Amino acid sequence: MKDTFTIAVHSPRGGTGKTSVAINLACAYAKEGKDVCLLDMDLKSPSTFNGMFPPSGKWINDIFDYKKNIREVIVDGSKSIASESRFYVGYSNPEISAIREFSSKDRKWQSNALKALIQSKKDLQKEGFDVVIMDTSPGVDFTSANVVASSDYVLMVVKPNEYCLTNIKQAIDGIYAPLGKKCGIVENMCLNEQSLQMGEKYGVPVLTSIPCMCEVSAHGLSKIFTVEEPSHPFSSSIDRLKNSINY
Repeated sequence: MKDTFTIAVHSPRGGTGKTSVAINLACAYAKEGKDVCLLDMDLKSPSTFNGMFPPSGKWINDIFDYKKNIREVIVDGSKSIASESRFYVGYSNPEISAIREFSSKDRKWQSNALKALIQSKKDLQKEGFDVVIMDTSPGVDFTSANVVASSDYVLMVVKPNEYCLTNIKQAIDGIYAPLGKKCGIVENMCLNEQSLQMGEKYGVPVLTSIPCMCEVSAHGLSKIFTVEEPSHPFSSSIDRLKNSINY
């Protein structure tokens, strides 16, 4: 049984372009011939990847409630990106009632959810996936901590501004360091080659700095650049990122 490399894509705060990075990185791995599973783990504000992949009536929420297993929840999205390798996706429930229900969960539920997540990782390894990318909720809370705890590597997507610095320190000191996780920083939406030398400040490598590109922001989650425009500067940045992750 081959190893499965699990990446948690996290941000210390919202609005960093985290989900776009997660989607494009997952597709870049698939283009490389890897069998990939992309999971929307943001139960507080699910994106369901903006409907770019096949729909499903089964949710990651059901795994945490022990109603389904991961094999029952994920759907085949290979044709959506014309991938010859396997590309599967799993969604969090976007219904308001599901989000409200999740918001009321206690620590015992979160503890059981971590066990379910670890089991899901084992199941995906048995299924032969090379890479699992989990797009988690921003901030420092139990859910994002669970995803980080179950991952092999943490990709922290940030906007390089002074406001982010405090949030970055909270994430590193509050989650990554206590869990002993390897991590790397993606500086996204950089203006005029802006950088805050975050790697020097925190001892965490900056894997790539992605310039602010109007067309990327304008398309939002409606376009996968690594699939539709592989020579675009944003796609090139994602490829550099992929090649910088030690796996």
